[in-house]
Amino acid sequence: MCGRFTLTESDPGVVAARFRVSPDSLFSEGLGRYNAAPGQEILTVSPEGDGRSTCSLARWGLVPGWADDLKTGYRMINARAEGLETSRAYGPLFRKAEGRCVIPADGFYEWLDPARSGEPKRPVRFTVDEGQLFGLAGLVTEREWEGGTLRSCTIITTEADEAVAPVHDRMPVILADPAAEEAWLDEDTETGALADLLRPLDSDRVSSRLANPALNRVGAVPEGPDLLDV
Repeated sequence: MCGRFTLTESDPGVVAARFRVSPDSLFSEGLGRYNAAPGQEILTVSPEGDGRSTCSLARWGLVPGWADDLKTGYRMINARAEGLETSRAYGPLFRKAEGRCVIPADGFYEWLDPARSGEPKRPVRFTVDEGQLFGLAGLVTEREWEGGTLRSCTIITTEADEAVAPVHDRMPVILADPAAEEAWLDEDTETGALADLLRPLDSDRVSSRLANPALNRVGAVPEGPDLLDV
């Protein structure tokens, strides 16, 4: 699964250039994140038409049109890549470009069990290409909620690569490069080609290191670089 991630970059120009969106479409609250968690607003990149993309915020944890409680989203923070096309919940989003999104990130966490009883689980932060920005494959939807529009999303997961497998058997789908991100958002990409994008990333590109157990509790301490230190 993927239950936490980072987007530590705080410069909107850097993120906008990497994901080919206007800096004006970025939201500052989505940047400088060291412990992004379900139920929070995160940045998503979606197709805007004519080959362009735009950035918007979405609540992490998909809240479908049939759900009558936001708590449903906490059960839908991840969507398995396997069987995605035929899923009643996720298939309709997967098959339409407007239902797919890219989630900017520069790391994600998984947890090791403690070495001794009573000790906290140890978070491990995984990065790509020595800390470069990357795009997670996601799905997004909009619905009416309490007189307004609720935009929510889920992160797609796949089987773990060799770098992640010692810690967890699943990992988020990391789109291999900007061309893969563009294909994921393109309305002309066939479903077979879309499915081919949802594979584990080459483990040679993935690095890991222990992080601060303080991030185990969301909001227990302010987000900042200290969370990346053991």
